[in-house]
Amino acid sequence: MVEKFWFERSKEFMDLAKKNINEGYYWFSCFASQQSVEFFLKGILVKFKGYFPFTYDLGELMEIVSQTFQITVSNEIYRDCDILTPHYVMSRYSQSTSYDRRRAEECVESANRVINWIKEKINV
Repeated sequence: MVEKFWFERSKEFMDLAKKNINEGYYWFSCFASQQSVEFFLKGILVKFKGYFPFTYDLGELMEIVSQTFQITVSNEIYRDCDILTPHYVMSRYSQSTSYDRRRAEECVESANRVINWIKEKINV
């Protein structure tokens, strides 16, 4: 049950994303939202394929999930992946990016949409 690690970490990152909005650490909330989805997608791939690619690009991971399960991913879900992916790097290294509550809430909402959509499509 290696995937259990990935699913547990995904939930922990989501909890941290929500908590850090209230604490005012908006940059970390965006980072944790991205990580929550990344770990969830990798958990699915580990569970059903036994491996995952070493990438943080959520669109790329979603495409592999889509091909694995022969499911069509909506544009909205891909858009959510595109919103979240840059925060893996941007939130930690970019001094030019301002993070605020609105952006952090958008990231949490996007992450929740992606994870809930996958749960509806795949029995995990």
